[in-house]
Amino acid sequence: MIGYTGGGNIGNVYLDHEEPRRKVFSTFVNNKTISFPQSVNFEDTEQGQEELRKSQEAYNKNPNLTIVARETQSLNYFKKNFAADVIYTSDIVVSLKPDPSEGKRDGVLFIMRQDSEKVINEKLLEQLSYKLNNVGDEVEQTDTVLPFKASDSNADTAPDLDEVRISERGWLIERKLEEIKASEAVVTDRLHGMIFCVLTKTPCLVFDNSYGKASASYYNWFEDLDYIQYTTEKDPKKIAAKGNDLKKYEHSDTLDFSHSFDALIDLIKK
Repeated sequence: MIGYTGGGNIGNVYLDHEEPRRKVFSTFVNNKTISFPQSVNFEDTEQGQEELRKSQEAYNKNPNLTIVARETQSLNYFKKNFAADVIYTSDIVVSLKPDPSEGKRDGVLFIMRQDSEKVINEKLLEQLSYKLNNVGDEVEQTDTVLPFKASDSNADTAPDLDEVRISERGWLIERKLEEIKASEAVVTDRLHGMIFCVLTKTPCLVFDNSYGKASASYYNWFEDLDYIQYTTEKDPKKIAAKGNDLKKYEHSDTLDFSHSFDALIDLIKK
């Protein structure tokens, strides 16, 4: 069996991911092949549609391929455009069970994209940061995507990592979760920024990305959590007010996502 990594990179935007995936899917056609939970984005441009045709040709060579969609927007797209079997689960990251937060929360954390999927205006973020600082909220910025080199900020002598190796993955994820747990609220346009807030019960205000995977995931999976809210608001004063309102929630709501993986578990066991 081949299990191919999930994420949000099926499409024409991240061809360094898409091209190797095509090669694997079209080569190992006799193996059960599972593409773990994904979002899809082939842009409605000449280049985007040409890359879609290339992916269709490669994927459709594999009669044993199952694609796992992590929101209904992608689910419908996969079913319409690919011959492979398609199943639907939540993002694999919601299967994590971090330790509950026990420390004091303080400040607001921005987890914002700096890539082609970013749609929120940088000036708006600056104005929002200014508004929050004016009411006493310290604003910090971080990201869920690590730079090429990462180091342990808790150890001054720790060497930089030239790559994220398997042995470092656990503590890097835990460090990011601890950073989010220490915040009173998070503002993000990253899907995994929102999911990390779900896991740590951190109040979170969510903006969309360029093709709607953040909003689709919110409405599919997280809308019932009172401490997670999606917004299209563009007025920094109103956004700041929404953020302050979020802090008032007890964020005691919980959702059980374990059964969302039943179809995937059954597929692996077959």
